[in-house]
This record gives sequence, C-alpha cells and structure tokens, in this order.
Amino acid sequence: MPVLKKIRRTLVVLVLGAVAVLAASLAVVPSASAASHDGNLVVKGPGGSAYTDGYLVSQVGKEGVTLTYTFQVRNTGSTLAQFRIQINDWTGAQAHLYDGSLLLKSLASSPDGYYTKAIPAGGNQTLTIKIAVPGGTAAYEHYSTVNLYATDGTYVDSFYLIAEEPAFLTGATSHDLFIKQGSQAAVGGPGRSYQIATAPTISGTQVATFTAILQNSTSSTPATIGFRIDGPYGCGTVTVKDGSLDVTAAALAGTYQSPPLAKLGKKNLTVTVKNIPAGCAYAQLTGFSKDAGGSFGQPGVMHANKAA
Repeated sequence: MPVLKKIRRTLVVLVLGAVAVLAASLAVVPSASAASHDGNLVVKGPGGSAYTDGYLVSQVGKEGVTLTYTFQVRNTGSTLAQFRIQINDWTGAQAHLYDGSLLLKSLASSPDGYYTKAIPAGGNQTLTIKIAVPGGTAAYEHYSTVNLYATDGTYVDSFYLIAEEPAFLTGATSHDLFIKQGSQAAVGGPGRSYQIATAPTISGTQVATFTAILQNSTSSTPATIGFRIDGPYGCGTVTVKDGSLDVTAAALAGTYQSPPLAKLGKKNLTVTVKNIPAGCAYAQLTGFSKDAGGSFGQPGVMHANKAA
C-alpha cells in the first residue's frame, strides 16, 4: 500500500509538471478590452547596425543563401501589453520566425498569428526572421511583410524585409546601371528594375555611402552614359561625386554624362546621404541611366534608414 501511494504521488507530480510546461508554452492572450495600441516594430540594419523604424530593410544573397533579420516589438505604452504578429510572404519568399532557437513560423503564418510575450511598459521582445533565397523562380526580389496588431485586431505597425538577388554584372546594354553598397553584392541592371540596396543604419552626422556603376556592356563604339538621381525629397542631404569632382547638381538635374567608355568600361560614382531630419525615418534615392540619345531607365534604389 505505501508503494501504491508513492506511485500515485509520483503520477500527480508528473501531471502537474506537464501542465506547468504546457502553460508556460502558451501565450496568455488578453481580452480585447485590455488591448494596447501603443507599440511599434524596429529592425536592425545590414551588418548588425542600429535598429530603425524605417519601413524596409533589404539584403542581397544568391539562391540558396539564408539571410537573417533581427527585429524588436516595442511596447511604447505605460502598461503591460501583448501584441500579435502576422507574416505574409511574397514572390517566393519563405520567412521563418524565431524566438531564440524556437521556430515560430507556423504560428506567425496562421490566421491567428503569433502572440508576443507580455511586454512591460518601455520594454521589448527581440525576434529573428530568416529568409532563404529561393531557387528556380522568375522573381529576383523576394520579400515578406511583418505586421503588428493589437490583441483586439487593430493594426499597429508593419515593415518589409527584402531578399534581393545579385545583379548579372555582364550587363546587356551600352548604358547599364548597377547599385552597390559596401561589401554587399551589386543589384540592378537591365531587367531588374527598382532593386533596393540598403545601407547600414545611420544617425546624427553618419553617412550612408553607395556606388552607382555605369557600364558599357555591349557597344564596341565608346559610349557616353547619362545618369540621374531622384530624391531624397527633403529627407536628407545627397552628394554625388565623380572621383573628387562634385557632380551633385548635374545628377539631380539629369544632365550628368560619363566620359566615353570602351566596351566593358565602367565609371563609378560615389553617392552619399546624411543629415536625415526629424520627421523622416529614412532617405531614399532612385538612380537612372541612359545612352546619349535615349531616355532614362534601369532604375535602382539606394535606401538609407535612420536609427530609431
């Protein structure tokens, strides 16, 4: 009989332990009346740079490479709060959400989404998203949207995570344009309009630097390539240099022209952005190229986020 009592006590302890583990693994979803709308999403910039509340961060990777993005859900309110995250994938992207090493994708992609931990006022929860660049698709840009909702279903915030495939640097015209940022592979070129190169997050007087590469890929006759920049629409100071020569005014006016470039010849222009003002979370530039007698095309995007 004492043995039986001991077995029963052991079973009770095991059951209670199992219940405790299960309870700890389930999110406590507050009632709609307790929902907080005071929150936001911030994401680390490329290279592990500072968090930003700009609306996108892109990285560049070849097919089969997995790109990692770190973000936080921040409680900007004055009380304990919980939020719901939902992820939507586009153009072949398959975002996998992690809390540490715990994979949460099935929750985040479900109709109900993933409920965050209860976050104290002024606190945050850090999460990670991994996107494997898919192979065998016609798309060259793969992106996922991360949406943040209150527990009553009210939309709170969102951002885009973009996985860009590298440019084909062989080119295809006499006036190709590629955009490069730091050690990341170049993007853009013929047939790859509006690919985005994102710089590490900047703050204060820090500078985001890009290289616009003008290339004569096909013409045996030396080709002059025109270059134009649109932006940053009041959200920063842009400078364009051809070597040490400041050609900003010509680039903004669309009147810049490279010297004649032999076949496979290149002209690199250095484009910088700084002084993103209050009221702007980012600065975005779009570069265009053209041949001597044509119209501007091959748009490529240079994106600089400001630290949150």
